[in-house]
Amino acid sequence: APGPAAPTPLAVRGAGRAHRRRVLLAEDNPVNVEVASAMLDSLGLEVTCARNGDEALRAARDGEYDLVLMDCQMPVMDGFAATTEIRRHEHEDGHPRGLPIIAITANALQGDRESCLAAGMDDYLSKPFTQQQLGAVIGRWIALPLLATVHHDDLPAVPERDAVNRHALDNIRALSKERGGALVQKVINAYVDDTPLQLSTLRQAIARLDTGILRKAAHSLKSSSANVGADSLAQMCKDMEHLGRIDSTDGASAILTDMEHEFRAVRHSLCAILEKET
Repeated sequence: APGPAAPTPLAVRGAGRAHRRRVLLAEDNPVNVEVASAMLDSLGLEVTCARNGDEALRAARDGEYDLVLMDCQMPVMDGFAATTEIRRHEHEDGHPRGLPIIAITANALQGDRESCLAAGMDDYLSKPFTQQQLGAVIGRWIALPLLATVHHDDLPAVPERDAVNRHALDNIRALSKERGGALVQKVINAYVDDTPLQLSTLRQAIARLDTGILRKAAHSLKSSSANVGADSLAQMCKDMEHLGRIDSTDGASAILTDMEHEFRAVRHSLCAILEKET
């Protein structure tokens, strides 16, 4: 099912960092900690663990994290209360909804999902989950390391096709005779880092029925997608932009789901190109 509406971040979480993106894992079950930590590590993410909600709250306040995986049922302070406090502190600091928080819970009931979102969590993952499911949810909120999609077969599946028109990248390469390859690498990395931000912005715009933001975000992503040769994704952006122009969100959620799936295919193709450039 499509994820809930995302807050518009000021920048892609972790974009441009030399070190790995940091995830705070709030989980009290030691077995679950080991399994989830291994999954996160193999996704190229740096993991810090908190064993209860109080530890998670203090860690979120004291550390710089790109995302939190929050177990709902923990001792001392549960995930709901911890999330509520994190959001309260963010609001007091003038940065409302700045940190993506993904609920992890053994309950798959609709009411439980609604409770998570009401507490201020941004997304939802039911236990037990696979690395593929974990990567798919995290990828909606932060840019996963580019090469993770190449080296791990159990990440979200992508079609066996080239989702990129390579002539577009050849045109970029031709802009610099001496450093064409480096320029292509820079453009690819910028695109892969920026696109999750644009998709998150679109998700929020749909939830808020904000067709102005919908149009602007779709237009921006349409342009950047065309620049890297992601022609199918660019066309989807054009369709989304049209909805914004006619002040409608009818069918926007379905288009966004297709866009997210297409972006995974595009990222997969760009990974292959990037490895050849290095």
